[in-house]
Amino acid sequence: MIGSDVTMMCGMLESDASVTWKVNGTDVKADKVEGPRLILKEVALASNGLYSCFENPTGDLKDQITLRVGGE
Repeated sequence: MIGSDVTMMCGMLESDASVTWKVNGTDVKADKVEGPRLILKEVALASNGLYSCFENPTGDLKDQITLRVGGE
């Protein structure tokens, strides 16, 4: 829902894993990244897209999540 916070997990990685997040192929401007977790605050329609996480330092794709933000 628009204005909600969203937390995404990068697969089944350990809580201290280092990852890089991208949305639709570009770097994510995240409010917070905690290990493999991406936290987006107050999402909007512009937040929609395919989120991909890559394990550091190998750059291996670990997970993909599609975010669809809608109204009420």
